[in-house]
Amino acid sequence: METYSNSEKLKEIKEKVNRNCYYRKSMRYTSCPIQIAYYENLLYTDMMNALKSITEIYRHIDKENIKINSRQTKEFTLEELSNYDGTMGKPAYVAVNGRVYDVSNEATWGGASHFGLIAGKDLTSQFNGCHGNLGILSNLPKVGILKP
Repeated sequence: METYSNSEKLKEIKEKVNRNCYYRKSMRYTSCPIQIAYYENLLYTDMMNALKSITEIYRHIDKENIKINSRQTKEFTLEELSNYDGTMGKPAYVAVNGRVYDVSNEATWGGASHFGLIAGKDLTSQFNGCHGNLGILSNLPKVGILKP
């Protein structure tokens, strides 16, 4: 399998889209069912190849993001986490089940507090006692892990 850069793949996809416009116009100007079927087949083939190229681009991007994120996983001690309490322009981080989340832009954490809880702490027991559903955290940016 040959390797292309993302820009080459995008250029190839653009060419396929342009060809598809030509195929569609050609289909409109013919009444022959054989020619229509021929252009439909070309359209289908090009669109499937374009989809395959787009999928390869996204897989490549995902792999790069995984590599970057795995290199940038920060480990926090409880003392380091306490520095991220949302005061003096600092971000507001909280730890739940060993993961550290950024709650700075979360509306329910306005002022770096949430129903009396203050950012910069491990709030696992409070979270599990109130919410228990980890799905709530899925939209928050993960910034690291909490050292035991």
